[in-house]
Amino acid sequence: MNMLSYFLVLLFIFGLLTVAYIDFRRKIILDEVLILLLSAGLIYTGIFGNTWSESLLGAVTGSGLLGLIYIMSRGGMGLGDVKFAGVLGIWTGFPGIVVNLYLAFFLGGAVALFLCVMHKADRKTRLPFGPCLCAGAVLSFFFSSRILDWYWSLFL
Repeated sequence: MNMLSYFLVLLFIFGLLTVAYIDFRRKIILDEVLILLLSAGLIYTGIFGNTWSESLLGAVTGSGLLGLIYIMSRGGMGLGDVKFAGVLGIWTGFPGIVVNLYLAFFLGGAVALFLCVMHKADRKTRLPFGPCLCAGAVLSFFFSSRILDWYWSLFL
């Protein structure tokens, strides 16, 4: 990896930290941060990352799956999460976005369960999903192939 790739990956991580913090505090994912992450992701993909088809399929899969949840949940998930999943799909590609979403939903469910058990939340409490997407993105970006290899080894 050269300096540009390190810079772009650091920008990715900084953007994820920013999204996680703002979504946790204000329950919003800012379009300005998404545009920065999208731009950096397109540059990274063009030079160092996945193929264009993997990144495009990742973006469509991420935003498509969360878009369906957005529509079906009638406000249970925000549109910012849908856009963010598309941006993360550019960075993680396909099947990395599947790993990303799986980890995000697993983590989100674990946090929600913990908060309910501790009587800090109930079924109607709105929890920000951005931090969970961010955690899944970091793990997926760096380890998705290893996670998928481990997962498939359970069945083969």
